[in-house]
Amino acid sequence: MFDLNKKYTRTDIQQARGGEIQTYLPQKGFIILAGCFNRELNPDCPTQIQAGSLPKVIEKARLLKSQPQTIFPVFTKETENDKYYTYVGQFRCKSASNNKELIQEAELKSGRHGKISYLLNLEKVSNT
Repeated sequence: MFDLNKKYTRTDIQQARGGEIQTYLPQKGFIILAGCFNRELNPDCPTQIQAGSLPKVIEKARLLKSQPQTIFPVFTKETENDKYYTYVGQFRCKSASNNKELIQEAELKSGRHGKISYLLNLEKVSNT
């Protein structure tokens, strides 16, 4: 469906996978369909995602945390202003934490002090 290291727009991803177009975790019903992450906000992505603190973002993080069996394509972009995301493989959420000490460590990497609700730890399942 997606080619490793090829660039895609959010429209390309949405047309192929479905779900919402403006969210870091598009979903349909209660199933996460893809992960679209910005390295500026998530310096350790795709293996660790720093979920923000807005209510909808927290809701998505909790949903992903609740479905460790769901395998989904992951896309990353370098900055907030980049138009294209690069496909980096298939992942699943192996764990999530809202531990304050772990979050504080992550905040030092991204500079997002007081703006992180969860750390989502993803595991690569395959490149295809």
